[in-house]
Amino acid sequence: MSTYSQQPAVVPDRNVTPSGWMLFAAIMILISGLFNAFDGLFGFFRATYYIGRPIGGSIWIWALVLLVFGVVQIAAGLAIMSGQSWGRWFGIVVISLNALLHLLVVALYPWWSLTIIAIDLLVIYGLTAGWRNIAPRESQGPVS
Repeated sequence: MSTYSQQPAVVPDRNVTPSGWMLFAAIMILISGLFNAFDGLFGFFRATYYIGRPIGGSIWIWALVLLVFGVVQIAAGLAIMSGQSWGRWFGIVVISLNALLHLLVVALYPWWSLTIIAIDLLVIYGLTAGWRNIAPRESQGPVS
């Protein structure tokens, strides 16, 4: 007679509980990633979509950067929503780089870039201050 031992499933970290801010941050990263990807696609097919001239390089290069960065943001948002422990830090790095990216392309579409930077600051707040640690439960004796 053989015994069958089942390997335990990988369980997410139970000491970290996501708050409403985390869900807000994940959804906003996904939306921002979609907007960046669409901005990149628009830059490929319709260069008159942009108002000004980029700081360095051509509009085609910035469109490619926005498209690739949009895909990376979507991956970060999905990682946060799936509860990955590394997703929060990946999201913080990605959204910080997104704020810097929009600071560089503020000449292309100024009001939109400033709006995205303000949203990025809210997302960074949500990812850093919006996670609560729960104290581990003490095991109590038998209930009588």
